Amino acid sequence: MSNLLAALKSNAAGGAGEKPKSSLTEAALSGNVDKVTKVLAEEKVKIDQKDGDGVSALMHASIAGHLDVVKVLVAAGARVNAKCDTGENALMKAAKEGHIGIIKFFISHVSSGSGATKKAVPGKEEEAGNAGAVEKKRLLDAKDDEGITALMKAAECGEVEVCKLLLEEKCSVDAKDDEQWNCLMWASLSGQLEICEMLVREKGLTAQYVTEKGETPLMKAAANGHWPVCDFLVKEKAKVNQHDVEYQTALMWASAEGHLDTVKGLCSCEAKVDLMTKQGKTALMLAAKFGRYEVCEFLISKMEKIDQQDEEGKTALFPCVASGHKELCELLLEKGIPIEKHNKRGETVLMWAAQSQGADFVKFLLDRGADIHKQDENGRTALDHAEGMLNSPVVQLLREQERKNPAVDDKH
Repeated sequence: MSNLLAALKSNAAGGAGEKPKSSLTEAALSGNVDKVTKVLAEEKVKIDQKDGDGVSALMHASIAGHLDVVKVLVAAGARVNAKCDTGENALMKAAKEGHIGIIKFFISHVSSGSGATKKAVPGKEEEAGNAGAVEKKRLLDAKDDEGITALMKAAECGEVEVCKLLLEEKCSVDAKDDEQWNCLMWASLSGQLEICEMLVREKGLTAQYVTEKGETPLMKAAANGHWPVCDFLVKEKAKVNQHDVEYQTALMWASAEGHLDTVKGLCSCEAKVDLMTKQGKTALMLAAKFGRYEVCEFLISKMEKIDQQDEEGKTALFPCVASGHKELCELLLEKGIPIEKHNKRGETVLMWAAQSQGADFVKFLLDRGADIHKQDENGRTALDHAEGMLNSPVVQLLREQERKNPAVDDKH
């Protein structure tokens, strides 16, 4: 029975990605106007009905770039402002794909009053025109469920011409999403230099924009290793050593992600290598945690002191040992981080290795002078830590080492 249930679950999971689509959606995806027209004429379909992915036929046609199909669906009553299950409308989806013609059609449609709540009637053209302007603004500045606009999406995707069009049509360049990100943040995140230049130099956005959490475009560009964007932002007066609410800087983000060129670039712009986060972590510690050998090597060359300890008393060697980065540990030890420096609980890197690493790694530390007799605040040695974690190979190794090198008090 259990095997049968497992098979049923497997089949269910396998079919989860193949959600059914309506005949109208299939016709829209084909790009065949005649097929779409036939489905609309012969079948009773709800034109704005969503498929299993929460997307309507109009949205699918917008993603695929089928302008003629889009026109047919809108003429048949498809709502341009309707949203999918994540809050995106058809214009947002077209914006991400760079379909200029579809975007222009949507804007023209709502601006004319065709998509407005109030229709034009004889003698009330001005009222309809005002309604069209309202609908246009509503369409351009619509936000998805995370507060992200079409302009932000186009900026992230690098759709320069779409961004220009949306801005020419007076979308809000100052709009912010739920995280207080503006379109410059999104463009910086994905390294869209041309769009960043346009937003700053032509549209007046500041390179030193800061969210409520202290995040900046420079941090986002640095985190993804987009040095050309970082370089541009710094030249436009972005503060290199600006920190967020956790006291993390652009250099720390770049270091943690291993972007050596960006790290070097930021340092050439006077980024401070010895700053610490709220938890007392330096860029070196963050780079060491993720095994960024080249970044660590470079940061060390810029630091006067590399054995700083965070608020828990850990040096950069601790996370490096915890992650098993042997070559990087070798570098840190060679450059002067003491192997016996302990955290606030009295634990050494040998104790940490005894808990989570293999015997070869532990032997590597022993060969470099790690003291097997050192005790933490509770009087526990590395052997005790290994036994507590049932790390049998390490237990065996440490027992052999203790027999060869007994504690001073144990010698007769």
